[in-house]
Amino acid sequence: MNWSAQQYVILVVVAGCTALVLRLFQLHRGDANPAMRWITASLGILTFSLVLQFKVVHTAVDAVTVLNMAGTLSNCATLLAAACAQRGFLHVVRPGARANTLLRWTFGVIVLVVVLFLLVPSNYEEVLANAGEPIQVPVTSAAGYLYLVSLTVLCVGLIRTSWAYVLVAERFSLRYGLVAISVAAVIAIAYTVVRLAAMVTYQLGVVVPAIRGNLIGDLYLTAAGLVFLGIALPLVGGRLGLDHLAHWWRVDRSYRRLDPLWRALHDEFPGLALDAPTRHAGFRHPEHALYRRIIEIWDGRLRLRPHLDPAAVPGGSAAEAALIADGLRRRREGVPVTDGRAAADNRPDDPDAELGWLIEVSRALPR
Repeated sequence: MNWSAQQYVILVVVAGCTALVLRLFQLHRGDANPAMRWITASLGILTFSLVLQFKVVHTAVDAVTVLNMAGTLSNCATLLAAACAQRGFLHVVRPGARANTLLRWTFGVIVLVVVLFLLVPSNYEEVLANAGEPIQVPVTSAAGYLYLVSLTVLCVGLIRTSWAYVLVAERFSLRYGLVAISVAAVIAIAYTVVRLAAMVTYQLGVVVPAIRGNLIGDLYLTAAGLVFLGIALPLVGGRLGLDHLAHWWRVDRSYRRLDPLWRALHDEFPGLALDAPTRHAGFRHPEHALYRRIIEIWDGRLRLRPHLDPAAVPGGSAAEAALIADGLRRRREGVPVTDGRAAADNRPDDPDAELGWLIEVSRALPR
């Protein structure tokens, strides 16, 4: 199915409006924080920027102002949206950051963009004359150069703050919503690079068809669509069960990774398990099944302790795996037991470190 540029804009605007309604509903319920307010503001401003790109809206605005005023307002709104999003993420990752400086800088750039637009002529009339051609003429102006450079700076900052948020986000839908926003910022930088290249080559009289078609608009709309997805995903992910499903998958994956170690000990000491093992950790309470599996492993290790080599020195996960395998062999071969005080375990104190260490031991266990 071939989509025209305007149909693509409509599709992205509908996605933006949907995400905006969801965010506003959450704000109305009072389930909000300063970061969410700034991100909702960013969403609304970006949606407004895209609405200005509707041909009928663009034409109407230009008719009552001056040529390309709609495009300039859209550019300014894009800058403000990027600044608001970064302001929201700074609330989470660096609460003490001087984020107001960012907004003042952005407002200053917007004022300068408008001044340059009004004072320095552009080639917009030529752009309109060639609008239906396969090789288009890029809008080229001093205001355009300032807009693109400023947007690049804002997108670099947005990548840094959104990715820092990714590293601390716990919920699946929130984390991958932030990943979508980070990718959107990367694509937005690609948009600025391609558009700058189109403007420079145009002024040099060099025609590069690849960057003089729909690529610039497609990059912009793709970035905007990913922003809308990234903002909406944390809202709908929990309600659709994505967060629970992702959490279950992570726990079940750990559960299965422990299976070689647990099975080796269970085969030797069948009484370890209160119930028969299942294929999965259980969908409703996965942590309970994983916790039981960890306890049963340590219980099996404790029962195996009299059969461990008394001369063994506690070491890393590979050494522990070799020690357990050797202990199982000694038990099967009837090697005399010890007093059970040798070969103390290296059990980490932190639960997450403990799980990771046991998975490494299970992976290193000889098959």
